[in-house]
Amino acid sequence: MKIAVIVPNWNGAERLPPCIRSLAAQDYADIEVIVVENGSTDDSRSVLGELVSQVAPVRVTVLLNDVNLGFAGGVNRGIRHALDFGFDAIGMFNNDAVADRRWLSALAAELDSRPDTSIVTGRLLMADGLTVDSTGDFYSVWGVAFPRDRDQPAEPAQPSGYVFGASGGASLFRSDLFRDIGLLDEDFFAYFEDVDLSFRAQLAGHRVFYTQDAVAFHDQGSTSRNMSGFSTTQFYRNLPLLLVKNVPGRLLIPIAARFSVLYTLMLMNSFRRGQGGPAIRGAIRGFGLVATRGLGKRRSVQRLRRISAAQADALLWQGLPPGVRVLRGVRDRLGRIVPRWPSSSARGLNS
Repeated sequence: MKIAVIVPNWNGAERLPPCIRSLAAQDYADIEVIVVENGSTDDSRSVLGELVSQVAPVRVTVLLNDVNLGFAGGVNRGIRHALDFGFDAIGMFNNDAVADRRWLSALAAELDSRPDTSIVTGRLLMADGLTVDSTGDFYSVWGVAFPRDRDQPAEPAQPSGYVFGASGGASLFRSDLFRDIGLLDEDFFAYFEDVDLSFRAQLAGHRVFYTQDAVAFHDQGSTSRNMSGFSTTQFYRNLPLLLVKNVPGRLLIPIAARFSVLYTLMLMNSFRRGQGGPAIRGAIRGFGLVATRGLGKRRSVQRLRRISAAQADALLWQGLPPGVRVLRGVRDRLGRIVPRWPSSSARGLNS
């Protein structure tokens, strides 16, 4: 299996050397690293020039963008390049992550042995290796996505199995998936574009598998922490579009009702945390995006849906996302008013 691993970079001169060297040291032979240099203003280009020669004979291709196209736009340029050159599978890897030597071979082995699976993700740990960043993504019936096991102890490892979604920070995708459902949605720019891709894949009948054997380490938030309010703005901006595009019609009303309550309460809570301004800006931009682009995007996604509403419901997390304990009472009261769609006949994640 011929694999390309795409690394989007924006002002990551200090983070690139350990990232690229870890990918060049993989025990998987047929690999090419594609770095999409996304309009950086630091020394990234000169650092990349040195790295290309240092990691030879592993091939590193550098694609240069004049402006920052975001995670989605940057990765998409790499995907198009990989598709043009006939790669069988395409990995996505953050520039602030480092891969264990067996990371790619473990992902490739699962993808190769599971014909029904188009995405494989692994155990993405925090940089210190002590806690978890993600063991797959999930989407709640309250309309909010979240990384599974975040901040939980790294050991014991979460057992391998099917999950809802894969982190764009360290996962492998079958190339035919992009030919079937399209690339990342560049309207997200950054945040939740990977959840959107996994959601669209699941609706179209593709499956996502998590393996505990593929390990990488992530300096989570190292890029966005230098941009005040950016992550908060993108969080509130992208959640409404994620819901409107992907949730099937028979699930839309109950999930949207729960989402409206949770989203409003989260917005209110953002003021308590000193993030009210970025949150409101994100909400305004998000609902503007839904109003102008949401319906067209929804039609495109739902036309490709090959599973039933009940099957889709079985893929979702049936409670509140972890960490929102303050809303348990709201959940219980709203749950009596807006019951979830029954999923007794649906496809289970671990079936």
